[in-house]
Amino acid sequence: MSQQQQHTPWSGAVLAYPMHGQRKLSDEGYRTRDGHVIEWLGRSFGSHGGVDVVSRPEPAIARRPRSDRSLAPGTHPHETRTFRFPNPFSRRRWWVTATAAYPRIEHIADATPAIVWNPFTALAPAGATPFADSRVTVLDLLDDWSKHYAFAPIAAHVERAYAAAFERATHVTANAEGTAELARRFGRDDVILVPNGCDPERFSPNHTATGPTTVGYVGKIGRRLDLPGIVATITALPHVRFVFAGPILDAEYRAPLAALGNVELLGDVHYSDVPELLEGFDVGWVPHRVGAGEVGGDIIKTYEYRAAGLPTLTTPVAGAGTRGIDGVTTTRIHEHAEVIGDWTRSATRVPRTPTTIPVGATWRDKTDLITDLLVGSSVGVSR
Repeated sequence: MSQQQQHTPWSGAVLAYPMHGQRKLSDEGYRTRDGHVIEWLGRSFGSHGGVDVVSRPEPAIARRPRSDRSLAPGTHPHETRTFRFPNPFSRRRWWVTATAAYPRIEHIADATPAIVWNPFTALAPAGATPFADSRVTVLDLLDDWSKHYAFAPIAAHVERAYAAAFERATHVTANAEGTAELARRFGRDDVILVPNGCDPERFSPNHTATGPTTVGYVGKIGRRLDLPGIVATITALPHVRFVFAGPILDAEYRAPLAALGNVELLGDVHYSDVPELLEGFDVGWVPHRVGAGEVGGDIIKTYEYRAAGLPTLTTPVAGAGTRGIDGVTTTRIHEHAEVIGDWTRSATRVPRTPTTIPVGATWRDKTDLITDLLVGSSVGVSR
């Protein structure tokens, strides 16, 4: 197999293996859990060699990264182009196929620790996998891929990757109770619960909303959302404007939402533009499906809505309302129209309810904990 690599020389104090890779991190603005942690690791280790960010290999025919894209300070991208090609009849198999093309790191000192979000790296060839006997590795769990509908076509491969990653990881951290249970299913009773958070300094309680009451959702639009409940809620509130900011992952969601006259579909929004977007909302909405469709993760947008002072309405997904954050109303989707109606009965604008994000619920705090697992609290990195 031939492949091409585009990267700076291996030089970082930490290896980081995001779920996807540098192109997605930069294009989206580091908005996901792995992105936020990588940003803070870059700040911590910038004067100690930085962080080598190792992307999932991509086919040579894939869109090339933008030359003007931004990189988090203190990080070095390592990207691999392979002449393997995705299976057009089973595109999810690329998660399996790409694993063979991860770049070799055998010449890096085994003392260089690694944080991993993509469990398939545990199946990479010897010399390319970050899981080495003498290397400290932290496996940080995002969603439970064994329950995620998108990974159903490769479920057996997901199980195999998890088994290898859990067996070889030095430490395992989980973003929620559901992913912690995943770790325990594979025998990792030492899993550490590290829920999601936010950077509260990014957000402002300023309220710039005009016109009708605006209920906003920021995130991916797909099967994790309760589409029938969303349509019923929006239909019951024709005087309320509903804004969806995010990519539509499943095509069947587009037409029902676009057909509603009080819905605005913004498409994907770069993370740097999200704080200003939230200033124009009256309510932050989390209309996720309960039960089927849950993947055991923690919902980042809830923290961000509240950091912006938005009253937040969510369905009772696992972990909702249990993080010590006030101003979050949790109820079944069929009651959301009534709740929003009550909030807007006497005025168009729903008052902001500013809050303080609890100590320990910021990405800096989360990353400090992970840093201690990676290198030990005695190492003098800049916090």
